[in-house]
Amino acid sequence: MLKDELETLRLKQSSEYLKLLEVVKLTEDLAQAIDRRDEVSVRILLTERETVLLQLQEMDVAVRDCLLSQPEADAIRLSALLNGAEPQNPDEEALSAQVTKKQQLLEKINLMDQRISTRLGGKRSFYNSLI
Repeated sequence: MLKDELETLRLKQSSEYLKLLEVVKLTEDLAQAIDRRDEVSVRILLTERETVLLQLQEMDVAVRDCLLSQPEADAIRLSALLNGAEPQNPDEEALSAQVTKKQQLLEKINLMDQRISTRLGGKRSFYNSLI
């Protein structure tokens, strides 16, 4: 596997991480607006958050396209790394570290979303329907 592909994917993951930081900030602001019962701010923040999430979706498509352009064996290995597989050599470590950071941030966002949803929806919350 070429170092160029690993670096390209690491940079794409880094860009996604920065977008996820925006989602964290918007989600924190959303939680505060909900606490203040500021419906106008809630609507604005939801719209802004949706925009960033759509950008993240586009970035994910670009990563998938990158994988599809690789030879099959490389695409399988890169996909495994993007799904949290352990690096097998030093060249893979930077991408693996970036994926781990991104996954941790996604977990944080998920927990924040869960708190917001249960605060807003109570027993009707999406998360309570899963239990």
